[in-house]
Amino acid sequence: MPSLRHRRAHLNPLTLQRIIFWSVAVLLCSQVGWWIGRSIRESRRLQDARIATLRAGRAEAWQYDYSLILRLSSPQRDLPPQPGIIEGRLVDLPPLARRRALIEERFPHVVVVTEPVDPDDPPLVDSTGYLALRQEPLLELERERTRALLWTGTQGAFMALGVLLGLTYIYRRLSTEMELMLLQRNFIAAVTHELKTPIASLRVWTETLFARKLDQDQRDRIQILMDQDLTRLADMVGNLLTVARAEAQTMDLNLQPLELAPWVRDTCEAMDQRLGPGSLGLRLELAQGIWVMADVANLNMALENLLSNAYKYAVEPRTTLVTLDGDRDEAILVVSDQGRGFSGKDAHRLFQRFFRAGDEMTRQVPGTGLGLHLAKEIVERHGGDITAHSRGRGHGSTFTIRLPRLAREAGGVG
Repeated sequence: MPSLRHRRAHLNPLTLQRIIFWSVAVLLCSQVGWWIGRSIRESRRLQDARIATLRAGRAEAWQYDYSLILRLSSPQRDLPPQPGIIEGRLVDLPPLARRRALIEERFPHVVVVTEPVDPDDPPLVDSTGYLALRQEPLLELERERTRALLWTGTQGAFMALGVLLGLTYIYRRLSTEMELMLLQRNFIAAVTHELKTPIASLRVWTETLFARKLDQDQRDRIQILMDQDLTRLADMVGNLLTVARAEAQTMDLNLQPLELAPWVRDTCEAMDQRLGPGSLGLRLELAQGIWVMADVANLNMALENLLSNAYKYAVEPRTTLVTLDGDRDEAILVVSDQGRGFSGKDAHRLFQRFFRAGDEMTRQVPGTGLGLHLAKEIVERHGGDITAHSRGRGHGSTFTIRLPRLAREAGGVG
């Protein structure tokens, strides 16, 4: 079973970053939820305390009514009581209207009603009515509580939104920096491999030429292999220089009218011969009479990069279909292969500089990740665009180049 340190060493830094981001986001939302829940509980407790105060005032109103009855109904004696004589008299209760007026004047939140509003509403002393709380103060308390909760919720939402936006911004910046760092690492590894392999091969062939006596056929074979290694180095250096000029906005195009069908045929056949006669499995379906304004050297580089990918990422026997067609406004050049293809998550990054799926330390296919980026730069500087489509890994890729079409009469071409 792999150790924890081993698993950490192989954990994708971007995955680790996402785990940290979502953990912090969940923790933040939990804290905001706890704060809002605590505010709701506190507001309920405060409302219950204020209602309890109002009910205490209702009980005080009942005591006041009792004392009021005693005071208003006490008999007025003109003569002092005589010893040994017990006198019993009926007490005349004061009018209910007067008692109600005095109670409601002294206790504005209490009202005398004929039927209880709440089960605990106390009856008057003479059971002629009940003491109840007015509904207006209770409704106002509920409205105040609702406003307080809305304000608390709004504060919590804005606070959570602000922090989440800040975290998202930081996360995206860190993701970009991390991705650039990974791409830089992959690029350095790829360039190292691309330089090391042909240089080592050239050294072997050079030592062979000078250390052994070879017949002419062997010398010719070695010369062909050395030319291939030198061409590989020259292509890589040329791609690097072209990308550097494009990034520095110093790529100057020498645009001239170009008929695409002959040019596409010549470029494809030359590339096929260069990679090995028949190695691409070319099928050409080219419409005639389609003209564009193009820099032939740079456009050659774009098409050759697409054909090179079709060669590198497919196994024998390869089939590479190149079609040329057009509509009224555009020339449409399509290169389809039966290679490795790509997943949907890599589609938007396919033309990114230095991007290559996988790890440079374990990848078997040579390359620097500049070919598609360079093709995109060249096509866009011609006023066109390039797109890629694949049904998924193992289902091949289709690259479509669209260029502004040039009428032969407008281009002055005979």
